[in-house]
Amino acid sequence: MIWLDITDPKYVLFFKGLIPRLEELDCVLVTTRESEGYSECLRLLELFGIKAYKIGGYGGSSKLGKFQARLERQRGFLELFHTFKEIPRLFITGASVEGVQTAYGLGIPVVNFADTPIAGHIFSLDSVTILSRLTLPLSSLVFYPFVVPKICYTSMGVDEKHCISYDFIDVALWLKDLKNGEDFRQKFGLDLALPTILVREEEYKAHYVKQKLPVIYESLALLSEHLDANIVVMPRYESEELREDFGSLKNIYILEEKLQPSEFYPYIDLLIGGGGTMNLESCYLGIPTISTRSLFLFHDIYLLENGLMEHATNAQEVLKLAQKTLRDFDPQSPRRLNPQTKFFEKEEAGFEKIYGQIKEFLSSK
Repeated sequence: MIWLDITDPKYVLFFKGLIPRLEELDCVLVTTRESEGYSECLRLLELFGIKAYKIGGYGGSSKLGKFQARLERQRGFLELFHTFKEIPRLFITGASVEGVQTAYGLGIPVVNFADTPIAGHIFSLDSVTILSRLTLPLSSLVFYPFVVPKICYTSMGVDEKHCISYDFIDVALWLKDLKNGEDFRQKFGLDLALPTILVREEEYKAHYVKQKLPVIYESLALLSEHLDANIVVMPRYESEELREDFGSLKNIYILEEKLQPSEFYPYIDLLIGGGGTMNLESCYLGIPTISTRSLFLFHDIYLLENGLMEHATNAQEVLKLAQKTLRDFDPQSPRRLNPQTKFFEKEEAGFEKIYGQIKEFLSSK
C-alpha cells in the first residue's frame, strides 16, 4: 500500500495526475483533513472524484492549535492502519508534518515534494520554515522545482543524491491542457459587459506567513468605488467575515462554491492575489496578475524578473495597476489564454521521470 496525505489544495491538483501511475505499483490510500472554515482541500478531492479518508483537522493559526491537530491526526493515522490491518510501504506528501513524522516513526520511507523550503528568496538557515525543519530531515527522497536552489534541502541533512529537481513549475502539470469550461460569470449572474477581476486572499495562517496584511481587503473597497468591474473574491478560509465586510459593496461577489480552473481562468481579465499558487497559475496562463504578498519566495522573484507579474504594497498601487490593465478592455474581444510555456517548462511538465524515480526507489526497499 502507498499512502498519500494531501493537506493543501495545491497538492490535490498536483497529485491527481500521479495517483493513477502509483496505482500501477500498489493500491493507494489517500488521507486529508477538514475543519470548520478549512474545507477547500476536501472539496477539491471530491470535485475530482478522488476517494480520501478524512483524518483530523486544521489547527488554525496558533502554534498550540496546530500542534494539537497534528497529534490528533497522528492518532487517527494509526487507527486507520489498524482498520486496514496493514502498514503502508511508502509515504508521499507535499506539506504534512504529522504524516511525515508518523511514517518515519513506523519505518515507512518518506517521499517529499517540497517547493517552499524557506520563508524568503535568499537562502539562510534562519529562513528555513518550521515545516521544512520538521519534515526534510526525515525524508528519504525529496523532489523540488528548478527555481529553488538545492542548498535549501541539503542544508537540512538530505543527501544530495536524494534531492531531485524537476524541470517545470508545478502549475504547468494541471493547466497545460486547460480547456474552457462552464463560464462562472454566467453561472453566478455577473455582467458580461464588464471586465472581471478575481481576488484571492493570502494564506495568512500558513507556517511561512508572519502576519495578515490589510492590502487585499483595503483594495476591495477602492476597486468597488473606482472601477466598473465584476470583483469576485475567492476565499482562502472562512467566507462569512468576507460577506459581512464586503458583500454589500457594489459589484463585489464572494464565491461560496469550489470551481475547477477551467470554469474561471478563461473568463477573467485580471487576478489580484495574495498567495502563491493562483498567482503562478494566472501567470502561466498569460493573465495579467498583481501580487500583494507580504513576502517574496523564489517563485515570486522568478515571475517578477521575467515580467510575468506586478507587485503592489498598498491599495492605491493595486487600484492604479488595475486601472492600467483594464483601460483597453473590450467586451467584444474574445479572451484567449496565452500559456507562458517557455518560462514554466524547461522540459514538458509530466510525471514520467518522477514516476520512474519513485518506482526505482520503491524497488530498492
